[in-house]
Amino acid sequence: MKKVIVAIVVLLAIITAGILENVYVDKVFSTLDDRLGEIEADVLSESDSALNGVRDLTKWWEKQRSFMELFTYSPDLRAFSVALGETEGSLESGDYQNAQSKIQSLIVMSSNLHRILDFNLEDVI
Repeated sequence: MKKVIVAIVVLLAIITAGILENVYVDKVFSTLDDRLGEIEADVLSESDSALNGVRDLTKWWEKQRSFMELFTYSPDLRAFSVALGETEGSLESGDYQNAQSKIQSLIVMSSNLHRILDFNLEDVI
């Protein structure tokens, strides 16, 4: 009987951890998408605040990425960091056209990463 109780407790802990991970990933990528949208608008208007937005996003992302890597791994998490750096470099050199393409890439990467890290029925089947 004790083994059954221990197994149920372990199962509940695993399910709870999975739910919390899913909620966290959804929250991170919702915030990320909002911030990318703001930066995209700044890049399209060639605003000087775009560079600061990317720098702030990079700092925020690195904290989130470090925490996410504790419970999940995807090389795309680090590739996203590289793409942020490329965007920052484009903005530093004043190349808004290249920065615009980089932002579009970041938006697509964010969507893909969210689907990879989120729980989907596709993963079960």
